[in-house]
Amino acid sequence: MVYVDQVFIGNLIMNYVILWAAGRLGQVSPRFPRLLLAAGVGSIYSLLSFFSSVGWLYNLPAKVLMSLAMVLIAFAPLSWRVLAGCFSFFYLASFSLGGMVFGFTYLLHSNPVIAGQAGRVTSIAGRYFWAVVLLALCFFWAVYVTGGWFFRKKGGLNRFQVSLGISIYGRSVKVSALVDTGNSLMDPLTGEPVIVVEYSALKAILPSVVKVFFEKKDLDYTSLLTALEGTPWAARFRVIPFHSLGVEHGLLVGIRPDEVEIDQNGEKALIDRVVIGISRSRLTTGSAYHALLHPGLLEAA
Repeated sequence: MVYVDQVFIGNLIMNYVILWAAGRLGQVSPRFPRLLLAAGVGSIYSLLSFFSSVGWLYNLPAKVLMSLAMVLIAFAPLSWRVLAGCFSFFYLASFSLGGMVFGFTYLLHSNPVIAGQAGRVTSIAGRYFWAVVLLALCFFWAVYVTGGWFFRKKGGLNRFQVSLGISIYGRSVKVSALVDTGNSLMDPLTGEPVIVVEYSALKAILPSVVKVFFEKKDLDYTSLLTALEGTPWAARFRVIPFHSLGVEHGLLVGIRPDEVEIDQNGEKALIDRVVIGISRSRLTTGSAYHALLHPGLLEAA
């Protein structure tokens, strides 16, 4: 027999692990309370299966909406591309862990007639419930760790994330960057590719006059460029037009660095023909990266 408390706690643990794995694979770093809340919502949803009057909550559209709600609770706000990635990884992790649970249930149960007696699955699952959950979680973790090591060794998943060293007038900062295949932004003046970097990550190497303008509520691009006139910084700054989802005609302040060092799995390359686009808003809800690298730069490196 499977008890309600077992169902709730077991699902809470597995939902948390699934959401955590989806976040890691999707390069999003949510906080513990949000993961726990999303996992709790999913666990409460699982308890509703004990009530026949709400059977409609288990049709396909309802299941998809519940999955989406859990992902949004754990990770929002997200861009639509990151959301789609997390949603996909959520199902990948769910199917993987769910398959392990059933697999270990059959492994621990020695009677072969289980395959022909679907009605006994519930009672058998109850008998091995915590052993199966523990085995599945341990195996899932082992696959995640060894799989992550393999991909790092082969340059798999980590090829989408690199470390950048940005240098201007002898000062430099290190920034983690995501290789954004959708980033085709170019400086219209020079035709050089643009790396989008969060202002907070660049702040340490920017001049005081620039910081003053960036920390105002509204950025006056004309006044900023006027304030830089007559200084060595004037030739380095420019305004770059762009458009993205939800922004038809946007402007981005760009700065030309002395050089950018791209470090991908220990392999380093220096790029000097590049422009840094300074983003006033955060590029992700977590701390996985603070810059978006133009894919052409990685090929050039």
